[in-house]
Amino acid sequence: MSAQKASGPVRFAGLAAAAVLIVLAGAVAVHLAGRRGALRPAAVKPPPEDRVVDRKEQVRHKEYKEGKLVSDIRGDSFFLGPDGRNHLRGAVEISNFGPAGEVVSRLTADEVVYDPGAVRFTVAGRVRVEAGGVVLEGGSFDYDKANGLFRTTFGGAFSSKTMTGRAEEVSYVESADEVLLSGGFRVGLAAAGRAGETIVLAGDSFLYRRRERRGRVEGGADFSGGRCRGEARSLSFAAAEDESAIESAVFDGAVRVVFTGNAPGAPESGGVHADRVEVSFTPGTGLVSSVEAGGNACLSLRSPAGPGTLVRASAAALTFGADGELAKWSASGGFRAEFGEGDDRGRILEGESAAYDAPARILRASGMPGRPAVADSPEARVEAASISAGPAEGDLEASGGVKGLLKPGEGSRGAGFFSAGTAVFVFSESLVFRGGAGSASFTGDVRAWQDKEFLLAGELEFSEASGEMRGRGGVAAGLTRPATGSTPERRVELGGEEMAFSAADRTLSFTEKSYVQLPGARLAAETISAVLGGEGTAVESLTARTGVILSKGRYEGRAAAASYQAAADRITLTGRPVLTDKQGGSARGDKLTFDLGDDKILVENEGQGRSTTIIKS
Repeated sequence: MSAQKASGPVRFAGLAAAAVLIVLAGAVAVHLAGRRGALRPAAVKPPPEDRVVDRKEQVRHKEYKEGKLVSDIRGDSFFLGPDGRNHLRGAVEISNFGPAGEVVSRLTADEVVYDPGAVRFTVAGRVRVEAGGVVLEGGSFDYDKANGLFRTTFGGAFSSKTMTGRAEEVSYVESADEVLLSGGFRVGLAAAGRAGETIVLAGDSFLYRRRERRGRVEGGADFSGGRCRGEARSLSFAAAEDESAIESAVFDGAVRVVFTGNAPGAPESGGVHADRVEVSFTPGTGLVSSVEAGGNACLSLRSPAGPGTLVRASAAALTFGADGELAKWSASGGFRAEFGEGDDRGRILEGESAAYDAPARILRASGMPGRPAVADSPEARVEAASISAGPAEGDLEASGGVKGLLKPGEGSRGAGFFSAGTAVFVFSESLVFRGGAGSASFTGDVRAWQDKEFLLAGELEFSEASGEMRGRGGVAAGLTRPATGSTPERRVELGGEEMAFSAADRTLSFTEKSYVQLPGARLAAETISAVLGGEGTAVESLTARTGVILSKGRYEGRAAAASYQAAADRITLTGRPVLTDKQGGSARGDKLTFDLGDDKILVENEGQGRSTTIIKS
């Protein structure tokens, strides 16, 4: 439709000598756009003897006003037919001229029929009407002067500089300047002389108000253009000022909108399903600029750089860049995002709200009081006040009361010294996980445990690739040796300012203010290294270096180094050991052995004066 508007009803012609043709000139005035309306031909009494009367051949009439031609009417013949109606037939042409002599409207047809009252008209046979920058064509049209309604029910088409349409029924009402297409229609918008995609609308019915530049599609509404396609039960839209494009569209009822990439023939880059979707377009380009979806919204997004994403939420919004590519999206009112394709949607993120930054490739999720955000995958489950995923696949950051579950799985190396076959629970203030490197870093009052084993630290790092683990900020680990035969279960606690675990040799090392708490004895030193057995967490042996202090009952041993063998249940101090008791007694030797199982202390001296002293502790 053209933005050009006539100032009033466009009149085609007038006949001074034949009033009926003068009325006809006003009756077939067309702005061309319409509304459905019932046409009820006025009852006309037929002429006597059912014959043709008042026949005129080669009709040509020109009407002038103030010396200027205002209308020109032509036809092969004019007569009053046996139906009691007037007929202008054969190569009918009615033109209406403006003040400068320009043609402002033109009608051509095979026949124009009207009643003597000149209020009902039928225009038939290769009808073409041009007025107000619009062309209307079809096999037959009716005009109701009283209602200003021009209509066909036999199929028609219209066109303008920017819009073309076709429907089974076409109606136009002058006073409202509205067009209605029904019975199934198709409309296309494309600016003349401007390169770009044509926007196509289709459905059961189409109502367009030219003055407001607003329209509505009912019944199987279908939209295509601006690198998107949409369908819904109904659709309302606002056209640009020059009507060459659509500024915004609102889809209602079982909505499905899909987006395509920049390249011609590019596959779908995403889509939206919802109860209601609002789409805005960038002026001048016709490309989608933003989308808002509400009511059971579902986003299906695809990226060449990563897996597909399926998002379900109460409401969602998408923003596109000037190039038509997705820039960001958000979800609110509770959401769930699934990553992957088809049945391989093993990674899930859910919470109260989410926002995705496409250039940064980061998805941020937030929870609400009593309902944290959750990230779940085959490897781990994380709950926190806020969670960010990306930019690389598998990357994750969480903060605010983090609860983590490291899941057991086939081929898993486990988390540090924890067993790979059992889940590990971790609490902390924050978490950073890098999927590519397979590393996890927990900070802030970290607590990790698996069955009876636990680990406390200010900071804790796991490496899935190497199986190593590191801790800082004061670390404590509790390990268990299961009961065997007559030997009861034994608990060992180790600690220090920093900790490192090497999966290659199963060594757990502590530095700075380190200690080991054994059943009945406590060992302290600057550094302590423990060797863990097999796949378990039982301490098989340990060594201590620098400033060793062993406390057992009323005895205390000091030395430069110490070693422990779990099988013998003995601790040996070397490097000028000294044994003291709480009564002030002391003993020195080359080696000091605490037999934890027999509660004995052996003080040994080497060299020529070799001796052994046994003390019952």
